[in-house]
Amino acid sequence: MEYSFGTGEGAPRDWVSEADLDLGGIGAADAVSLDFDGDGLLDDAMWDSDGDGGADRSVLDVGDEGRYFEDASGTGVWDLEVPPPPAEAGHELRWTDPGGVDRRVPGGEDALPVEVDLDLDGAPDIAVIDTDGDSLVDVTLLRSGPGGPYAAIEVDERFDGAADVTLSDTDGDGRLDTVVRGSG
Repeated sequence: MEYSFGTGEGAPRDWVSEADLDLGGIGAADAVSLDFDGDGLLDDAMWDSDGDGGADRSVLDVGDEGRYFEDASGTGVWDLEVPPPPAEAGHELRWTDPGGVDRRVPGGEDALPVEVDLDLDGAPDIAVIDTDGDSLVDVTLLRSGPGGPYAAIEVDERFDGAADVTLSDTDGDGRLDTVVRGSG
């Protein structure tokens, strides 16, 4: 993850570190643990809250009493205090679709389907489910057409964010009759 610090005078100094902390509740590291306040604890962080690879928040004292800041000037000063993210925001669901595209959608309650309109035509194409609360999609339900019934189910048996097994209705009788296991 990329981030920078500065004094407000001249260009800030850029840093790149491996993310080692999950602040966004997405089930993957999206922040770098640091000690900003000099208390000897790695209880502060640089956070990539929008998942673009660059820090957009600094956090003092990570946790319930944490304080969040932005670098509004772009000089690396991190002096604009902002409210913490809302607790009720939920988490993000992540998966890799059969075409190899990494997907993300806002999540809801664990183990409840979240409908997704992939082609943005106003009708949900799929529904995704995170059965174990780790933010990785475990089950994907695929529709046969716009607003149609679900015709296939993809299951992530390895719990790595990519489907390994597909159950489908190949003869259109409304019953799942084919099982295909991926080679991955």
